[in-house]
Amino acid sequence: MAPLVSSFLKLEHFSLGLLLQAILLAASVWVGLSLLASRLRANSLPRALLLRARLSLATTLLLGGLVLWLLRLLPAAELPLPSAPQLRQLLLVLALVWTLARCKGSLLQWAGSAPGVAQLQGRERLALLDLLDKLIGLLIVLLLGWQLLRLLGVSAGVLLTAGGFGAAALGFGARTIVENGLSGLGLYLNRPFVVGDAIRLPAQQLQGEVEEIGWFYTRLRDPERQMVYIPNGTFTSQAVQNLAQIDRRRLQLDVTLRPQDRGAIEAILAELQAFVAADPGVDPLLPARVHLVGYGDNGPLLRLLCHGAAGDLAAALDLQQRLLLEIGAVVERHGAAIAVHPRSLA
Repeated sequence: MAPLVSSFLKLEHFSLGLLLQAILLAASVWVGLSLLASRLRANSLPRALLLRARLSLATTLLLGGLVLWLLRLLPAAELPLPSAPQLRQLLLVLALVWTLARCKGSLLQWAGSAPGVAQLQGRERLALLDLLDKLIGLLIVLLLGWQLLRLLGVSAGVLLTAGGFGAAALGFGARTIVENGLSGLGLYLNRPFVVGDAIRLPAQQLQGEVEEIGWFYTRLRDPERQMVYIPNGTFTSQAVQNLAQIDRRRLQLDVTLRPQDRGAIEAILAELQAFVAADPGVDPLLPARVHLVGYGDNGPLLRLLCHGAAGDLAAALDLQQRLLLEIGAVVERHGAAIAVHPRSLA
């Protein structure tokens, strides 16, 4: 009995010493990173990364020491202890993954303020930051998956064999998944639209604002505020209209006068043409015309055609409102009347 008690006390003493070493090492890492960060320039990226990495590195060391301490207390027959290289590799991967996850926000903030990125246009900058966010997340998943396979004892030969079966599976149900994934990568590289853009798919009669571009699906919010999920493969096989990239909005207003107002048509056209040419909201480089285009069932048909000076929808609606009010005022000043209310085709 005495030898067993002596052995247990020695084991407990060794385990407690190991736990104490882990605590001291974690505290040293925390203090060392804090002192190193204090010597760096405030608001710099290295300083932010060091401060963000303190918790993940120190906690991983402390957790590793605690796990090893608990494993040392158990009989080896019931739970085999991991070897030192295995434990060191596991701790390294956990520390790296956790540190990447904690530092992702600082990296994205630094990338957004970098000179080369800051000079990009709004949509280009958003697309680049979104891609960086996705790549960091993908790296974290790959590291975790790789370490999990190693812990399960999966060899490289098994992975190659699984890769062969995976290639065969592409001809069956996995083809759509791979297609959507590659299309998602293409959306980030080509950037036909980014988060925040309003897009339209004419073939499916879908329209909405892009809220998220995932690896396999893109999420839209339609005009009725409903969520729509579209497979990324759709954007490589169908036409997509990016409404956010409209540089000039076309306005076409049709006005039908009474048959007895034919004598006032020339004066009405001349005054409206002068108003359109002087309005600052009309693009002078694109066609801006007011014409008599025919005689309908109700009388002469006038058509006002112009383009807004900007692609903003609110500015185009303001311009349309000014034109409609001016059409009514001009027609009334010349003693005419509108037989059919103007129809807008903005």
